[in-house]
Amino acid sequence: MKKVLMIAYFFPPLGGSGVQRTLKFVKYLPQFGILPVVSTVKNGHNFAYDESLLEEVPGSVKVYRSSSLETLWLREALEKIAGLRKGKEEEIPEKVSEDARLSEAKSSQKVESESKAEADGKGTPEHKDKSEHLPEQKPLKARIFDFIDNYLFIPDSKVRWLPFGFLKSLQTARRENVDYLFSSSYPYTVHWIARWVHKLYRRPWIADFRDPWVGNKAMQKDIPFRKKLDAWMERKVVEEADYIINVTPSITETYKERYPEYADKMVTITNGYDPVDFAKATPVKQEKFTLIHTGIIADAYDMETFADGVRLFLERHPEERENVQILFIGYVPEHFDALLKRKLGKAYVFKSYMSHQSVLEYLAGAQLQFMTFDRSVDNAYSGKLFDYIGTGKPILGLLPEGVAAQLIRERRLGTVVSLGDIEGLAAAIERHYNAWQSSALIPNDLQGPDSKGSTERCEEFSRVNLAGQLAGLFPASAQGTNN
Repeated sequence: MKKVLMIAYFFPPLGGSGVQRTLKFVKYLPQFGILPVVSTVKNGHNFAYDESLLEEVPGSVKVYRSSSLETLWLREALEKIAGLRKGKEEEIPEKVSEDARLSEAKSSQKVESESKAEADGKGTPEHKDKSEHLPEQKPLKARIFDFIDNYLFIPDSKVRWLPFGFLKSLQTARRENVDYLFSSSYPYTVHWIARWVHKLYRRPWIADFRDPWVGNKAMQKDIPFRKKLDAWMERKVVEEADYIINVTPSITETYKERYPEYADKMVTITNGYDPVDFAKATPVKQEKFTLIHTGIIADAYDMETFADGVRLFLERHPEERENVQILFIGYVPEHFDALLKRKLGKAYVFKSYMSHQSVLEYLAGAQLQFMTFDRSVDNAYSGKLFDYIGTGKPILGLLPEGVAAQLIRERRLGTVVSLGDIEGLAAAIERHYNAWQSSALIPNDLQGPDSKGSTERCEEFSRVNLAGQLAGLFPASAQGTNN
């Protein structure tokens, strides 16, 4: 079998959506004559860990790990220097995706909200007068960390892994005599590891972008020099890799327009779902009509509309309140958690992060799956969408117009409601609730003229098919068709 070195930061036992793409490629590439060899981090930092995902790594696949230098010694030292240490050990998670929030940010928000409260009259009159003329400032500790994040962690906070990841990847490539190189971001650091391996170990290289680099509003720094540097670094990857993979056609088109001279390198391989995961999932049976959301709720999401829409539905059907459960699994910011508790009461249930397989079992037992984005996200599907597809259950999307909304409509996967449309959300929940009451899996209009279920209408998104698409790129890259 031909071998490919898969360079990725997010790999089991790290959990979360960023892990799934590389893991499933590793799992299914051997079926297409490509044997993965993995180079990843030894003790990576993430908001989630899932040891059970290690069971999906084939026994024939070797995994090499290297240090990332991600320890808290720097933060602890800075806290002592700043005189802000309060005698309590506190681990601050790294930023890992467009949805993740640093606990440091929570601390800053708390300080800022307290300052605002004082300025609004909750402090003394004397303090209020002074506050009105003083600009709000983050705590010194937060400003130090912001400086490091903005000016030292380039291209991202995982850059500390770069020297060790490069040396281990180069050593592994030579030891295993790999035929191809593959790197998957975020973090973008992995592409620079792969770039230097590619320079010294001349093998075809495919760079996989799970999210855009330049223009990524959630991750890119709004600092002129960083924007220029990010653009230069991204261009180097595009110039030197044999293929650039993006996860949606619209992002691929964006990259073709940005780099017209390299348009023939741009390929779309979406995210997907693994039928095996659902075949072995035992549904968590729910006695109530359960609307479920899994994963991370970001600060920019329109949760006010969601909460008001659900409350409107419940107010119109007060007799059904005891039969409805709004279940969130994963991460909900404190202010949204408080909002949902206040407006939905006992109907709202939260469960913290759990293994991916456990999440799928909860999805399989629910009746309606909820997903949402903010207005800036119009070119992404989200890995969550494909997990939802895999259950065969309907999807309720509170979404901006974009590729996710389009896919849900075109494949009759569920109902899409525009951001801010409280009435539309309440009506959509009512329609799905009525279908459940009548013992129907989904409303009649979503069944369509054919007898195919949603998973059958989306077979091209199977992880097996997607691995086959990737496998087909390796021999083409080796032939130098895009060099």
